[in-house]
Amino acid sequence: MASETFVDFTVLLRAAPLVSATSALWFSADQYTFLNNFLRPEHRNEAESVVPSYFKTFFPGGLTRILFLYGVSISTGTANFWARPNASWHWYAAGTAFAVAHFAFAPRIISVVQSLTENRHPKQGNRDLKKWLDIHVVRSILADLPAWICFVVATLTSLQPL
Repeated sequence: MASETFVDFTVLLRAAPLVSATSALWFSADQYTFLNNFLRPEHRNEAESVVPSYFKTFFPGGLTRILFLYGVSISTGTANFWARPNASWHWYAAGTAFAVAHFAFAPRIISVVQSLTENRHPKQGNRDLKKWLDIHVVRSILADLPAWICFVVATLTSLQPL
């Protein structure tokens, strides 16, 4: 096929979950870095009133990115699992399961996000932001990082010559 001269779609399929999981993990680290700045002592007083409006504008775009990235990870991870490429299919299955686990934290995070975006506790934006960041860190360590590790192993294993 002439099209495979330039693009090997099998390689794209094998690498897609890793690329999207890498982007999601990077975005997660950026969220922590940027949002944690509001909690630093030199910004804390001003942040109390700024955090709710900032989060209200920040969160919808961030959610769209996360849904897209995890949608790609889950769908291509599942496709790779069903394709069963050599010994790597177990790693694709595990990576996909961890990517799905990202959303298991949604029930705990939804109330904090609503509190932040609706400014339910005026002058307590930092407290709510700290709650969100705490859940975010736990989720990143328990779901996002393991998904990424599994997709690294899956991709490297699946692209090895047979």
